[in-house]
Amino acid sequence: MTGISRFVALAMGAFAAWASAAEPVARAPSAFFLSRSENRNQVHYALRLDEACRPVGASPVQVYWRMLERGESEVESLLTVEQPVYGLEDSQAVEATADGWRVRIRLRAFPSRPIDVTSTLVNGQCLVQAWTRVGRDVTQLEHVFVKTSWPFSVDFVRLDGVGPEGQPIHELVRG
Repeated sequence: MTGISRFVALAMGAFAAWASAAEPVARAPSAFFLSRSENRNQVHYALRLDEACRPVGASPVQVYWRMLERGESEVESLLTVEQPVYGLEDSQAVEATADGWRVRIRLRAFPSRPIDVTSTLVNGQCLVQAWTRVGRDVTQLEHVFVKTSWPFSVDFVRLDGVGPEGQPIHELVRG
C-alpha cells in the first residue's frame, strides 16, 4: 500500500468515527504543520524543550490541532481516532548533535519518510526545524498540504520546504 493510499484508508476510519474533544495541550515550538483543503485548522508538530533547548522526555515531539476556525489561540489534542492519520509512530529517537539535538520521527501515514526535528540555540533563542526528503534532496520541511475530496478521499499531498539557497521546494505525492 502506498503512503497516500494508507493515508486515505486511515483518514476514512478516523473521520467516520465520533469522539469527544481531548484536553488542550501545552505550547511548544512548532517544527512544521499540516493543513487540509477543508478548512483553516492545522495539525502542528512541536518539540518540547527545556531552557537549554534540549528535548524533554523520551517522546518530546507532540502533535496538536490549532483550531483556527474558532480563533488564533484555540488548540486541542488529537483525538484517538485521528492518531492513525496525523499521529506519530511510537519511537522517537533523540540524540545530541554538534549543533544541538535531533529527534527522528515518522508520521503514521508516511512511515517510509522519516523526519528529523532539530533544536539549536541561536542568539539565546531555540531554533526548531524539521528536515526530510522533499523531491531528491533533504530539505527543511515547513508544511504538508492535503487536498481532500468528498467524502473521504485524498487527491494529493504536497510537501513544502526550503532548499539550501532559500528557494521554495515542493513535492506532490499522489496515490
